[in-house]
Amino acid sequence: MTRPEEPIDDRTLPAPADPWKTIDRPVPTVNFGDPDATVHVSPADRTAYLPGPNPTASTVHIPPTAPTLHADVTAQTVRAQGETRFGPGVPPAPVATPAWPETATAGRPRPLWRRVVSLLSTLLTLALVVVIGLYVWQQFRPLVVESAAVAVPQPAGNRCNVTVDVVATVHTNGRRGVIRYQWLRSDAGPGALLTEQVGSGQRIATLTLKWTFTGVGTTTETATVNIIEPSPLQSSTDVTYRCRRG
Repeated sequence: MTRPEEPIDDRTLPAPADPWKTIDRPVPTVNFGDPDATVHVSPADRTAYLPGPNPTASTVHIPPTAPTLHADVTAQTVRAQGETRFGPGVPPAPVATPAWPETATAGRPRPLWRRVVSLLSTLLTLALVVVIGLYVWQQFRPLVVESAAVAVPQPAGNRCNVTVDVVATVHTNGRRGVIRYQWLRSDAGPGALLTEQVGSGQRIATLTLKWTFTGVGTTTETATVNIIEPSPLQSSTDVTYRCRRG
């Protein structure tokens, strides 16, 4: 129903705005020109000024729907392999330190007398080491039996019922040690194991066997000294006994 006093408005009302059409609307793209230029965006009038010979000609007006943009392309830029990163959070690229030039030192030959003194010192040191080594080896090397000889200093002759001394003379290297030995007689079994103590510097040791003969007759026997330690060695001699009492 209309009132007669009011004019009739026959204009068509516009269709209501669809709110879904504003969702996911792409933001307008603004090209700033030179990629190395600095862009200052003011939030008041949303106007971007680009550097150039004519600043008024490089003014870009951003629509109201565009967000406020603060860009500073003058910050540090790092270019990696296949990737470019820039901004205040990117660490600065390391700067290669120049290498110090190598200086060649000219070698000066030593004087002749210094070389002679060095040679003599080396020879003296070597001789001293050899002498000390020989001394230590002489002091700590073990006892060695070098040779042995057995003899009868006073033979029995024509005496009857006599005791003969059989003496073994043993030559050593002069070191301290113990000789272990036994006497072997041809008329009996092996004798007991005996020992002889040798002092330091003693190069001759005397081992004595007392062999007693009794009865009437003539015989020739053999006495052998058998050295067991420090190295095996044997030496023998003949002992003759004659008794013609009748």
